[in-house]
Amino acid sequence: MNNLIEVSTGMLNGGVFYGTIRINGNRITVGNLMEEGVEYKFRMITKARAGFPIIAEVTCKVEELPYYLSKNTTYVEFLRESNIASRNHWFSVLTTKGGKWNSIDKSLLEALTVGDMHTCFPKMIDWNIWKAMNTKFHSCKSFVMNELKVA
Repeated sequence: MNNLIEVSTGMLNGGVFYGTIRINGNRITVGNLMEEGVEYKFRMITKARAGFPIIAEVTCKVEELPYYLSKNTTYVEFLRESNIASRNHWFSVLTTKGGKWNSIDKSLLEALTVGDMHTCFPKMIDWNIWKAMNTKFHSCKSFVMNELKVA
């Protein structure tokens, strides 16, 4: 996964500005704020069939989040709890414009499968990356190297 992401080395590198990834010629900002296996509270904005926006909340792990995403999801943020003076902050982990990503979190990027990409983000499909990641089925991870098991 790290070979796809150009990791930032400047003064602003870290959780929010972890690096960038190039998909279909577009440069997308990648953050590194979440950990796998930890439950977070997510808030997302999506559009209803009638066209008006809906705000939804869900508590789940990062690996389970693609189940709740749809083609009309435009923004996802998560609640990061802090022990300092009981302050909690919302951080964005997926922002889109015109069906294309502006920013995404690394752990969410690693959780997406080929089927999730076809269902939720058809404008972000990059066949060259998928060939390099050895994807053969819709259940294969989109941005993680896939090992095919021989029976």
